[in-house]
Amino acid sequence: MRYAILGCFLAALAPALPAHAQTAQAPATAKTSVSNDEFRRLALMAESFDFESSRLALTHSSHASIKRYAASLMGNFRFDYARLASGATVFSSIPALPADPNATPAPFSDPRRAAMLNQLATATGRDFDRLYLDMQLGTRQETLGLYEAYVQSGSDPALLTFARERLPLLQQQLQVMQRLARR
Repeated sequence: MRYAILGCFLAALAPALPAHAQTAQAPATAKTSVSNDEFRRLALMAESFDFESSRLALTHSSHASIKRYAASLMGNFRFDYARLASGATVFSSIPALPADPNATPAPFSDPRRAAMLNQLATATGRDFDRLYLDMQLGTRQETLGLYEAYVQSGSDPALLTFARERLPLLQQQLQVMQRLARR
């Protein structure tokens, strides 16, 4: 239910986002099998990037629709991150969520995503909007490919349930970003 409501919001939002947002599409990660641990690690990094980049969008974007989109991405973060991180004891580098739901979690990232966040942090106005949309399109494709591969090859029942539940929302998010790229 939670994803259905967010999906409807995203579908309605697409026409309202700025027409000047031109996006270069990055290819999705083409994996045929993903281990449970690899899926968890990569999905947690994707969730963390979405949260951190969207947090920046709330303060740096010049367009109200982008801010609403960013807020929608942040809306399920704590729930999804907690589901992914449960049972992740093998990854000592995965930060726990702060107990305070209003506190900003520590980013869980890799060098590529950290560089992307640094680039976003210095952009402003329309440059920020274009860059944020470019990055969201690329990360949507990448994340969708990861989830699709895990649904085909995963073996952890809880993670498979999570991935199957999340897949339709990721597909909708990608469709929104693709429509924006064509403008």
